[in-house]
This record gives sequence, structure tokens and C-alpha cells, in this order.
Amino acid sequence: MSVKDSSMLFGRDLHRSRQFLSLAAAVCFGSLALYGVASIDAVPFLWQLMYVPVLIAVGGAVVNAYLNDGLLVSALSTTGIALAVALAHVITTVITQGPSAILSPFTEFPGGGFYLTLTVVLFGIGVGAFVIGAGTRRIITSLG
Repeated sequence: MSVKDSSMLFGRDLHRSRQFLSLAAAVCFGSLALYGVASIDAVPFLWQLMYVPVLIAVGGAVVNAYLNDGLLVSALSTTGIALAVALAHVITTVITQGPSAILSPFTEFPGGGFYLTLTVVLFGIGVGAFVIGAGTRRIITSLG
């Protein structure tokens, strides 16, 4: 069995996996817009709003794991938010300070610092959401 055919990574139903990846892309672009306008002070910065994309992504990852398996799909659902945060920072840095200031957050911390840590944490949250969703489905099917 090849890795490409593994239902554990990509899910049992590829159509459903594409649907959840579309949700992940929508959350990523929504997060980019939300974090971008908040970082250039176009809207007031509210910490409570910053958690909404994370909750949507984690919920989508749990539901994906419950309905379809797909560890990679669940992990990408949450990891896309780290990409959105990094892109929002790059875009707002270019707008406010010019293109030469793009590398400043990457040179201040070894290995990318904040963005690398955020990516690893969100990837771990996606894997945890997969464990919760797939584990719940397996428990329910074994009981019934």
C-alpha cells in the first residue's frame, strides 16, 4: 500500500477531504484578512476575535477526523492559520515600513522564532484534533 492510498493521511473519501481542505483555505484567507486589518489598525484589535478562526479550524479538524479520517487534512486545517499570520505580518510590514523590513522578524529569532513556534503549536493542535475526532468515531463504532 502506498502513502498516497493511505486513508489515515488523506481520508477515506477524497471528495470530503477536498471539502475540508477548502474549509481550511477559507479559514486561512479569512484569518489573513482579519489579522491584516487588525495589524494596520483598520479595525480595533480585539483578542476575542483572534480566537474565532482557531476555533473554526479546530472544529473542522475534529469533524474531518470523525467523518473521514485524514491526519494530514486535519493538521493542515490548523496550520494554515500560522501561514495567514506570517503573511499578514509580511504584508503590513511592506505597507508600513517598506520591502527592506520584511526579514526583521526572521533575523531577530533563530529559526524564524515566533512563526516557527506558532506553526509547530498549531500543527500539534491539528494532530490533537485528529486524535479526538478519530478516537471518538472509533469508540462510538465499537460501542454500537
